[in-house]
Amino acid sequence: MTTASFTYDFTVHPRRRSIDSTCWVKGEQLSRRFNEALPVSAADLLDLSLAVYAADRSSLRDFKKANTGQRCINVRVGLRNPDLWRSPEADDHLGELLHWLSGDVWSFQFEYRKAAQTPAKSERFLFKEPLDPPVSVSLFSGGLDSLAGLACRSTEDLDGTYVLVSGYTNNRLWSKQHLQVQHIKSAFEDLSPGSDTRIQHVAVDFGMRPPRRCHEEKGQRTRALVFLTLGVTAALLAGADTLWVYENGVGALNLPFNETQLGVDNYRGVHPRTLMMFETLAELILGREIRVRNPFLFHTKAEMCRSLLPSRFEGAIKETISCDSFPMRVKAPTSHCGYCTSCVLRQQALHSAGVGPCEPAAAYKHDVLTNRAALNRDQVYGVEAMSGQVHRLEQALASNDPWRSLTASFPELARTSAELEREGLDSVQASARFVRLFQTYVCEWRHFMPHSD
Repeated sequence: MTTASFTYDFTVHPRRRSIDSTCWVKGEQLSRRFNEALPVSAADLLDLSLAVYAADRSSLRDFKKANTGQRCINVRVGLRNPDLWRSPEADDHLGELLHWLSGDVWSFQFEYRKAAQTPAKSERFLFKEPLDPPVSVSLFSGGLDSLAGLACRSTEDLDGTYVLVSGYTNNRLWSKQHLQVQHIKSAFEDLSPGSDTRIQHVAVDFGMRPPRRCHEEKGQRTRALVFLTLGVTAALLAGADTLWVYENGVGALNLPFNETQLGVDNYRGVHPRTLMMFETLAELILGREIRVRNPFLFHTKAEMCRSLLPSRFEGAIKETISCDSFPMRVKAPTSHCGYCTSCVLRQQALHSAGVGPCEPAAAYKHDVLTNRAALNRDQVYGVEAMSGQVHRLEQALASNDPWRSLTASFPELARTSAELEREGLDSVQASARFVRLFQTYVCEWRHFMPHSD
């Protein structure tokens, strides 16, 4: 077993033209986008997350021969207050978080940054005027879950301000996010005249713009670190004590479809352990607690989507993005391939929630449900892998001891259940709710594809 090694230096001056310097240019732009008085610790957290993302994106995994795909990545990064990051507690926790996220071994050298900090000029404050309390800050990816989560929480209470924090790396995604926000404002206005002003959208471009012909690592497992950092920074400046992350439980846990999936194959950006580990890191660096919570960990995607009924969110649903291949480089008016696991789960959720009629058939390039024979082997892999996983779940749930059988098939569930005690939920309660989650998911799947085995 061998691993590939990569080394990066992010202490260069931002005027140099390289992917390294692009990280610093973006860091300065983010600092100006947020607030002239952005705390040093928050500015360093932003720059560090961008340096990690740039290194991840530039380091190709190698699965050939004895290589496992794991990488050893050494990052030398310039910060305003590197001593804070040099503490064993912060350094070790950062390494553990990144190893969990990406499956790689990370090491850091924290230096004083060489680039002079550019004073803010274009925008003094992130929020142009005081926000009406209470303030709710949430990540807004442009996906179906972030829309459904907002719809669910907003129906409970229209008072206060909802701050939606987006990160994007291409203009097509930004356009989708922007259109969704306009539809959301219209829906709020229909419910209560004047309430559209309670929606504040913060969108930040963190695309690295690498040179042409530059090969990139497609997984980019650490982009979650950037999203969470943007969200926590916005919560800090908005005076909120919680960052909300809306993701269904099946997607957040992201159990492996089969035994061939390695750690580097699974995205863990919204896994409950990721949120807890990032929360701890943010508290170590920022010096104050900002909780990071997913209130839908024990809900399926379909259960979340039911909050989109009645159809006042229909326009926003059409603009949401689920496809792993977005943006698709096709001329057809479609945003989804139709066959990746995310597309299949989206279709299953909308169908089970009764929101399917809001989704036009033209939204998918390929029809994996009724025309599977016309697809190649790679295109049917997603639905077949998901069917196999559902079969394993169904077998475990049918046993005399469903939880014991579930953890035998998916050992990671036992550790996750134990870790949730930190959130005030004992392991017995967590295990019961996980059993209910997967029972519901299996029933929804069987109703969606009754003969999928």
